[in-house]
Amino acid sequence: MSEVQQNPVTAEVVVRGDPSDEAVLCTGNMTYELKIAETSNALLLSPDLCVPSNARFQTFGDGSLVSSQVMACLGDYYELRHCQPKTQKLRELLSECPYKGQEYEGELEEVGAPESMDTFPEGVQKKRKGPHKYTLEELKDRVQASDAELLESLEQQQACSVDGFWRVFDLDYRDRVVQNILTVLDEEDWNYCQVPLEGCVDKLLQLEPRFAIEHCLKCYGTAFTSDMGEVFYKLSEEKVCQFYGELILRLAGKFNYHEFMKSWQDSVPEGMTTSLHQLKGIALTDMSATPPVIWYYPVTALPQDATERFNRLFSLREKWTQADIEPYIRDLETSSQSLKALLLKHARMSTGSKGEKVYNAKRTVT
Repeated sequence: MSEVQQNPVTAEVVVRGDPSDEAVLCTGNMTYELKIAETSNALLLSPDLCVPSNARFQTFGDGSLVSSQVMACLGDYYELRHCQPKTQKLRELLSECPYKGQEYEGELEEVGAPESMDTFPEGVQKKRKGPHKYTLEELKDRVQASDAELLESLEQQQACSVDGFWRVFDLDYRDRVVQNILTVLDEEDWNYCQVPLEGCVDKLLQLEPRFAIEHCLKCYGTAFTSDMGEVFYKLSEEKVCQFYGELILRLAGKFNYHEFMKSWQDSVPEGMTTSLHQLKGIALTDMSATPPVIWYYPVTALPQDATERFNRLFSLREKWTQADIEPYIRDLETSSQSLKALLLKHARMSTGSKGEKVYNAKRTVT
Protein backbone atom coordinates (compact mmCIF):
# COMPACT_ATOMS: atom_id res chain seq x y z
CA MET A 1 0.00 0.00 0.00
CA SER A 2 3.04 2.27 -0.33
CA GLU A 3 1.48 4.21 -3.21
CA VAL A 4 -1.57 5.00 -1.03
CA GLN A 5 0.64 6.03 1.90
CA GLN A 6 2.66 8.32 -0.34
CA ASN A 7 -0.43 9.95 -1.90
CA PRO A 8 -3.32 9.43 0.55
CA VAL A 9 -5.44 12.17 -1.06
CA THR A 10 -5.08 11.34 -4.75
CA ALA A 11 -4.51 7.57 -4.65
CA GLU A 12 -7.51 5.42 -5.55
CA VAL A 13 -8.43 1.96 -4.33
CA VAL A 14 -11.21 -0.29 -5.60
CA VAL A 15 -12.72 -3.63 -4.56
CA ARG A 16 -13.04 -5.96 -7.53
CA GLY A 17 -14.61 -9.29 -8.38
CA ASP A 18 -17.83 -11.01 -9.37
CA PRO A 19 -20.42 -11.74 -6.65
CA SER A 20 -19.15 -15.34 -6.43
CA ASP A 21 -15.50 -14.28 -5.98
CA GLU A 22 -13.67 -13.56 -2.75
CA ALA A 23 -13.18 -9.80 -2.76
CA VAL A 24 -9.78 -8.26 -3.44
CA LEU A 25 -8.68 -4.65 -3.04
CA CYS A 26 -6.69 -3.08 -5.87
CA THR A 27 -4.53 0.01 -6.00
CA GLY A 28 -3.15 1.32 -9.26
CA ASN A 29 -0.36 -1.27 -9.32
CA MET A 30 -1.03 -3.98 -6.72
CA THR A 31 -3.69 -6.50 -5.68
CA TYR A 32 -4.45 -7.47 -2.08
CA GLU A 33 -6.58 -10.19 -0.52
CA LEU A 34 -9.15 -8.88 1.96
CA LYS A 35 -9.23 -11.04 5.09
CA ILE A 36 -11.29 -10.41 8.23
CA ALA A 37 -9.11 -10.52 11.35
CA GLU A 38 -10.28 -10.37 14.97
CA THR A 39 -8.85 -8.07 17.62
CA SER A 40 -8.92 -8.65 21.37
CA ASN A 41 -9.49 -4.94 21.96
CA ALA A 42 -12.90 -3.49 21.16
CA LEU A 43 -12.81 -0.54 18.78
CA LEU A 44 -15.36 2.18 19.59
CA LEU A 45 -16.45 4.42 16.75
CA SER A 46 -17.60 7.94 17.63
CA PRO A 47 -18.41 10.79 15.20
CA ASP A 48 -17.52 13.57 17.68
CA LEU A 49 -14.79 12.12 19.87
CA CYS A 50 -12.85 14.80 21.73
CA VAL A 51 -9.32 13.90 22.93
CA PRO A 52 -6.61 15.99 24.67
CA SER A 53 -4.77 16.56 21.42
CA ASN A 54 -7.88 18.19 19.96
CA ALA A 55 -8.06 22.00 20.29
CA ARG A 56 -11.76 21.76 21.24
CA PHE A 57 -10.76 19.76 24.32
CA GLN A 58 -9.03 22.83 25.80
CA THR A 59 -12.32 24.74 25.94
CA PHE A 60 -13.69 22.36 28.55
CA GLY A 61 -10.99 23.13 31.09
CA ASP A 62 -9.12 20.73 33.32
CA GLY A 63 -11.03 17.87 34.86
CA SER A 64 -14.13 18.31 32.74
CA LEU A 65 -16.05 15.22 31.63
CA VAL A 66 -16.92 15.23 27.96
CA SER A 67 -19.69 13.02 26.62
CA SER A 68 -19.34 11.38 23.23
CA GLN A 69 -21.84 9.23 21.40
CA VAL A 70 -20.59 5.75 20.46
CA MET A 71 -22.09 4.63 17.15
CA ALA A 72 -20.53 1.16 16.90
CA CYS A 73 -18.32 -1.33 18.70
CA LEU A 74 -16.12 -3.44 16.43
CA GLY A 75 -14.13 -6.55 17.26
CA ASP A 76 -12.68 -7.29 13.84
CA TYR A 77 -11.07 -5.49 10.93
CA TYR A 78 -9.92 -6.10 7.36
CA GLU A 79 -6.34 -7.26 6.90
CA LEU A 80 -4.64 -6.76 3.55
CA ARG A 81 -2.27 -9.37 2.16
CA HIS A 82 -0.46 -8.83 -1.14
CA CYS A 83 -1.37 -11.51 -3.68
CA GLN A 84 -0.96 -12.35 -7.33
CA PRO A 85 -3.57 -10.84 -9.67
CA LYS A 86 -6.26 -13.43 -10.43
CA THR A 87 -5.98 -13.35 -14.19
CA GLN A 88 -7.42 -16.80 -14.92
CA LYS A 89 -10.78 -15.03 -15.30
CA LEU A 90 -9.23 -12.77 -17.95
CA ARG A 91 -8.17 -15.81 -19.98
CA GLU A 92 -11.70 -17.22 -19.74
CA LEU A 93 -13.35 -13.95 -20.76
CA LEU A 94 -11.06 -13.39 -23.74
CA SER A 95 -11.57 -16.97 -24.92
CA GLU A 96 -15.32 -16.33 -25.28
CA CYS A 97 -14.84 -14.40 -28.51
CA PRO A 98 -11.40 -14.81 -30.11
CA TYR A 99 -10.65 -12.91 -33.31
CA LYS A 100 -10.68 -15.37 -36.22
CA GLY A 101 -10.24 -12.97 -39.10
CA GLN A 102 -12.24 -10.22 -40.76
CA GLU A 103 -14.25 -12.75 -42.77
CA TYR A 104 -15.88 -14.02 -39.55
CA GLU A 105 -16.71 -10.64 -38.01
CA GLY A 106 -19.94 -10.23 -40.02
CA GLU A 107 -21.27 -13.54 -38.72
CA LEU A 108 -20.32 -12.54 -35.18
CA GLU A 109 -22.25 -9.26 -35.40
CA GLU A 110 -25.38 -11.12 -36.55
CA VAL A 111 -25.14 -13.68 -33.74
CA GLY A 112 -24.36 -11.04 -31.12
CA ALA A 113 -26.99 -8.54 -32.24
CA PRO A 114 -29.39 -7.37 -29.53
CA GLU A 115 -32.83 -8.92 -29.52
CA SER A 116 -35.76 -6.77 -30.49
CA MET A 117 -36.80 -4.28 -27.83
CA ASP A 118 -40.34 -5.54 -28.35
CA THR A 119 -39.47 -8.65 -26.32
CA PHE A 120 -38.31 -6.65 -23.27
CA PRO A 121 -40.39 -4.62 -20.79
CA GLU A 122 -39.66 -0.92 -20.55
CA GLY A 123 -36.53 -0.17 -18.52
CA VAL A 124 -35.01 -3.63 -18.98
CA GLN A 125 -31.57 -3.51 -20.60
CA LYS A 126 -31.18 -5.21 -23.96
CA LYS A 127 -29.28 -8.48 -23.85
CA ARG A 128 -26.91 -9.85 -26.45
CA LYS A 129 -26.92 -13.38 -27.67
CA GLY A 130 -23.81 -15.34 -28.60
CA PRO A 131 -20.17 -14.70 -27.64
CA HIS A 132 -19.37 -11.51 -25.77
CA LYS A 133 -16.63 -8.98 -26.47
CA TYR A 134 -15.25 -6.87 -23.64
CA THR A 135 -14.02 -3.29 -23.40
CA LEU A 136 -11.20 -2.42 -21.01
CA GLU A 137 -13.67 -0.96 -18.50
CA GLU A 138 -15.74 -4.16 -18.56
CA LEU A 139 -12.60 -6.23 -17.95
CA LYS A 140 -11.69 -4.01 -15.00
CA ASP A 141 -15.08 -4.78 -13.46
CA ARG A 142 -14.68 -8.55 -13.86
CA VAL A 143 -10.97 -9.31 -13.41
CA GLN A 144 -9.40 -9.17 -9.94
CA ALA A 145 -6.25 -7.25 -10.80
CA SER A 146 -4.96 -3.69 -10.58
CA ASP A 147 -5.05 -1.57 -13.73
CA ALA A 148 -1.31 -1.99 -14.29
CA GLU A 149 -1.45 -5.76 -13.72
CA LEU A 150 -4.46 -6.09 -16.04
CA LEU A 151 -2.66 -4.30 -18.87
CA GLU A 152 0.44 -6.42 -18.27
CA SER A 153 -1.63 -9.61 -18.40
CA LEU A 154 -3.34 -8.49 -21.61
CA GLU A 155 0.10 -8.09 -23.16
CA GLN A 156 1.26 -11.48 -21.87
CA GLN A 157 -1.81 -13.12 -23.37
CA GLN A 158 -1.15 -11.36 -26.69
CA ALA A 159 -4.47 -9.52 -26.61
CA CYS A 160 -5.10 -6.42 -28.68
CA SER A 161 -7.83 -3.83 -29.04
CA VAL A 162 -10.07 -4.45 -32.05
CA ASP A 163 -12.67 -1.72 -32.60
CA GLY A 164 -12.56 -0.83 -28.91
CA PHE A 165 -12.87 -4.42 -27.64
CA TRP A 166 -10.00 -6.46 -26.23
CA ARG A 167 -9.58 -9.75 -28.11
CA VAL A 168 -7.08 -12.56 -28.41
CA PHE A 169 -6.42 -14.12 -31.78
CA ASP A 170 -7.79 -17.58 -32.40
CA LEU A 171 -4.78 -19.94 -32.40
CA ASP A 172 -5.32 -21.03 -36.01
CA TYR A 173 -5.62 -17.41 -37.12
CA ARG A 174 -2.54 -16.33 -35.16
CA ASP A 175 -0.57 -19.22 -36.65
CA ARG A 176 -1.68 -18.20 -40.14
CA VAL A 177 -0.64 -14.55 -39.75
CA VAL A 178 2.74 -15.36 -38.18
CA GLN A 179 3.52 -17.99 -40.84
CA ASN A 180 2.55 -15.51 -43.58
CA ILE A 181 4.95 -12.97 -42.10
CA LEU A 182 7.77 -15.52 -41.93
CA THR A 183 7.03 -16.67 -45.50
CA VAL A 184 7.38 -13.07 -46.74
CA LEU A 185 10.59 -12.82 -44.73
CA ASP A 186 11.98 -15.81 -46.62
CA GLU A 187 10.69 -14.72 -50.05
CA GLU A 188 12.09 -11.21 -49.74
CA ASP A 189 15.33 -12.45 -48.19
CA TRP A 190 14.93 -10.06 -45.27
CA ASN A 191 17.09 -10.42 -42.19
CA TYR A 192 14.90 -11.35 -39.21
CA CYS A 193 16.74 -8.66 -37.23
CA GLN A 194 15.43 -5.94 -39.58
CA VAL A 195 11.91 -6.56 -40.90
CA PRO A 196 10.37 -3.40 -42.45
CA LEU A 197 6.86 -2.76 -41.13
CA GLU A 198 5.53 -1.01 -44.25
CA GLY A 199 7.13 -3.56 -46.58
CA CYS A 200 5.55 -6.39 -44.65
CA VAL A 201 2.14 -4.70 -44.61
CA ASP A 202 2.31 -4.03 -48.37
CA LYS A 203 2.99 -7.70 -49.09
CA LEU A 204 0.24 -9.04 -46.83
CA LEU A 205 -2.48 -6.38 -46.82
CA GLN A 206 -4.63 -8.30 -49.31
CA LEU A 207 -4.56 -11.31 -46.95
CA GLU A 208 -4.66 -9.76 -43.47
CA PRO A 209 -5.69 -6.39 -41.96
CA ARG A 210 -2.89 -4.04 -40.99
CA PHE A 211 -3.58 -4.20 -37.23
CA ALA A 212 -3.23 -8.02 -37.27
CA ILE A 213 0.12 -7.88 -39.06
CA GLU A 214 1.45 -5.15 -36.78
CA HIS A 215 0.16 -6.93 -33.66
CA CYS A 216 1.91 -10.20 -34.54
CA LEU A 217 5.15 -8.36 -35.31
CA LYS A 218 4.86 -6.70 -31.89
CA CYS A 219 4.20 -10.04 -30.17
CA TYR A 220 7.23 -11.74 -31.73
CA GLY A 221 9.61 -8.83 -32.10
CA THR A 222 10.73 -5.40 -30.94
CA ALA A 223 10.13 -2.21 -32.93
CA PHE A 224 12.86 0.32 -33.69
CA THR A 225 13.15 3.31 -36.00
CA SER A 226 15.94 3.80 -38.53
CA ASP A 227 17.84 7.05 -39.05
CA MET A 228 15.51 7.68 -42.01
CA GLY A 229 12.43 7.38 -39.77
CA GLU A 230 11.34 3.97 -41.11
CA VAL A 231 9.91 1.49 -38.60
CA PHE A 232 11.51 -1.95 -38.45
CA TYR A 233 11.01 -4.99 -36.22
CA LYS A 234 13.71 -7.21 -34.81
CA LEU A 235 12.15 -10.64 -34.42
CA SER A 236 12.99 -12.49 -31.20
CA GLU A 237 14.83 -15.73 -31.92
CA GLU A 238 13.50 -17.26 -28.71
CA LYS A 239 9.87 -16.29 -29.38
CA VAL A 240 9.90 -17.45 -33.01
CA CYS A 241 11.52 -20.77 -32.09
CA GLN A 242 9.02 -21.13 -29.25
CA PHE A 243 6.18 -20.44 -31.72
CA TYR A 244 7.25 -23.26 -34.04
CA GLY A 245 7.94 -25.69 -31.20
CA GLU A 246 4.52 -25.03 -29.70
CA LEU A 247 2.86 -25.32 -33.12
CA ILE A 248 4.38 -28.76 -33.77
CA LEU A 249 3.66 -30.15 -30.31
CA ARG A 250 0.13 -28.75 -30.04
CA LEU A 251 -0.88 -30.70 -33.12
CA ALA A 252 1.10 -33.89 -32.46
CA GLY A 253 0.54 -35.02 -28.85
CA LYS A 254 3.46 -37.07 -27.57
CA PHE A 255 6.38 -36.90 -29.96
CA ASN A 256 9.61 -38.87 -30.28
CA TYR A 257 12.08 -36.46 -28.66
CA HIS A 258 14.91 -36.85 -31.18
CA GLU A 259 12.57 -36.65 -34.18
CA PHE A 260 10.93 -33.55 -32.72
CA MET A 261 14.23 -31.75 -32.15
CA LYS A 262 15.20 -32.34 -35.80
CA SER A 263 11.78 -31.30 -37.18
CA TRP A 264 11.78 -28.24 -34.94
CA GLN A 265 15.19 -27.03 -36.11
CA ASP A 266 14.23 -27.61 -39.75
CA SER A 267 11.07 -25.49 -39.38
CA VAL A 268 12.58 -22.25 -38.02
CA PRO A 269 13.97 -19.46 -40.25
CA GLU A 270 17.56 -19.75 -41.38
CA GLY A 271 19.99 -18.37 -38.83
CA MET A 272 17.87 -19.29 -35.80
CA THR A 273 18.85 -22.08 -33.40
CA THR A 274 16.37 -24.08 -31.34
CA SER A 275 17.04 -25.10 -27.74
CA LEU A 276 14.96 -27.05 -25.24
CA HIS A 277 15.08 -24.17 -22.72
CA GLN A 278 12.89 -22.17 -25.15
CA LEU A 279 10.01 -24.52 -24.29
CA LYS A 280 10.14 -24.13 -20.50
CA GLY A 281 6.58 -23.95 -19.19
CA ILE A 282 5.27 -25.16 -22.56
CA ALA A 283 6.45 -28.76 -22.92
CA LEU A 284 7.58 -31.70 -20.78
CA THR A 285 10.00 -34.50 -21.60
CA ASP A 286 10.44 -38.06 -20.39
CA MET A 287 13.99 -39.08 -21.18
CA SER A 288 13.61 -42.40 -19.33
CA ALA A 289 11.01 -43.64 -21.80
CA THR A 290 12.00 -45.79 -24.77
CA PRO A 291 12.27 -43.89 -27.02
CA PRO A 292 12.44 -40.54 -25.13
CA VAL A 293 9.32 -38.42 -25.66
CA ILE A 294 8.22 -34.78 -25.46
CA TRP A 295 4.68 -33.43 -25.29
CA TYR A 296 2.73 -30.19 -25.05
CA TYR A 297 1.97 -29.13 -21.46
CA PRO A 298 1.49 -25.35 -21.12
CA VAL A 299 1.49 -23.60 -17.76
CA THR A 300 -1.56 -21.62 -18.92
CA ALA A 301 -3.67 -24.79 -18.67
CA LEU A 302 -2.97 -25.15 -14.93
CA PRO A 303 -5.16 -23.81 -12.06
CA GLN A 304 -4.19 -20.46 -10.57
CA ASP A 305 -4.73 -21.66 -7.00
CA ALA A 306 -1.38 -22.86 -5.59
CA THR A 307 -2.75 -25.96 -3.83
CA GLU A 308 -4.64 -27.08 -6.92
CA ARG A 309 -1.59 -26.32 -9.09
CA PHE A 310 0.74 -28.54 -7.06
CA ASN A 311 -1.92 -31.26 -6.85
CA ARG A 312 -2.19 -31.28 -10.66
CA LEU A 313 1.57 -31.34 -11.14
CA PHE A 314 2.17 -34.20 -8.70
CA SER A 315 -0.69 -36.22 -10.19
CA LEU A 316 1.12 -35.96 -13.52
CA ARG A 317 4.59 -36.75 -12.23
CA GLU A 318 5.50 -38.16 -8.82
CA LYS A 319 8.89 -36.43 -8.58
CA TRP A 320 10.10 -33.18 -10.08
CA THR A 321 13.54 -31.65 -10.25
CA GLN A 322 13.72 -27.97 -9.35
CA ALA A 323 14.61 -27.05 -12.94
CA ASP A 324 11.51 -28.85 -14.26
CA ILE A 325 8.97 -27.57 -11.75
CA GLU A 326 10.04 -23.92 -11.53
CA PRO A 327 8.58 -22.85 -14.92
CA TYR A 328 5.21 -24.21 -13.78
CA ILE A 329 5.06 -22.30 -10.49
CA ARG A 330 7.02 -19.12 -11.23
CA ASP A 331 3.84 -17.12 -11.91
CA LEU A 332 2.63 -17.92 -8.35
CA GLU A 333 5.54 -16.04 -6.77
CA THR A 334 4.73 -12.78 -4.96
CA SER A 335 6.68 -10.27 -2.91
CA SER A 336 5.47 -12.06 0.23
CA GLN A 337 5.89 -15.65 -1.03
CA SER A 338 9.02 -16.73 -2.88
CA LEU A 339 9.46 -19.87 -4.99
CA LYS A 340 11.42 -21.40 -2.13
CA ALA A 341 8.54 -20.72 0.27
CA LEU A 342 6.01 -22.19 -2.18
CA LEU A 343 8.03 -25.39 -2.52
CA LEU A 344 8.51 -25.61 1.25
CA LYS A 345 4.77 -25.27 1.80
CA HIS A 346 3.49 -27.64 -0.89
CA ALA A 347 6.32 -30.14 -1.53
CA ARG A 348 8.80 -32.36 0.26
CA MET A 349 12.42 -32.29 -0.87
CA SER A 350 14.63 -35.36 -1.18
CA THR A 351 17.78 -36.41 -3.04
CA GLY A 352 17.49 -38.23 -6.35
CA SER A 353 19.55 -41.17 -7.61
CA LYS A 354 22.05 -38.79 -9.22
CA GLY A 355 22.39 -36.58 -6.14
CA GLU A 356 20.08 -33.84 -7.44
CA LYS A 357 17.27 -32.19 -5.46
CA VAL A 358 13.83 -33.61 -6.27
CA TYR A 359 10.39 -32.64 -4.97
CA ASN A 360 7.38 -34.85 -4.30
CA ALA A 361 3.92 -34.20 -2.86
CA LYS A 362 3.72 -33.29 0.80
CA ARG A 363 0.06 -34.27 0.95
CA THR A 364 -2.00 -37.04 -0.63
CA VAL A 365 -2.64 -36.30 -4.28
CA THR A 366 -6.33 -36.32 -5.15
